Amino acid sequence: MMAISKMAQQNHENLFPGLVSTLKQTDPKQSVVDMYRRHNQYMVAGDLDKLGALLADDFHLVHMTGMVQSKQKWLSEIQSGQMHYFSSTEDHVAVTELTAEQAVLVGQSQVDASIYGSRNTWPLQLELHLNKVNGQWLIMHIDASMY
Repeated sequence: MMAISKMAQQNHENLFPGLVSTLKQTDPKQSVVDMYRRHNQYMVAGDLDKLGALLADDFHLVHMTGMVQSKQKWLSEIQSGQMHYFSSTEDHVAVTELTAEQAVLVGQSQVDASIYGSRNTWPLQLELHLNKVNGQWLIMHIDASMY
């Protein structure tokens, strides 16, 4: 396996957001974990283009309150500032299911966020359901809860 520097990876990500470099061979499990980490990174950065590129067109998010949001609604809430993510500190991540075309990941992070004006740090567990579409992993839906 060819090692690629962090700078090269960042340059690739900036030029080709959401696309996996063909220069490196990736472990499928690590690719899924990387999707979770990029999801958190872009969510905190408020980078809606990169975040949106990780999500399927028919993506939906089930919040810890049970509220269900579409991709468009969630991204618009972030854009408007109704949902603002300040930081996300990973505690634990595990790929619980993995096939050639589907994966489930459970990630636990301490998330500092303001949701509809209420700021707190929540122990947030996200269960990501991913499908491989045209050779790339996409997040189909996320179920959020506290741990």
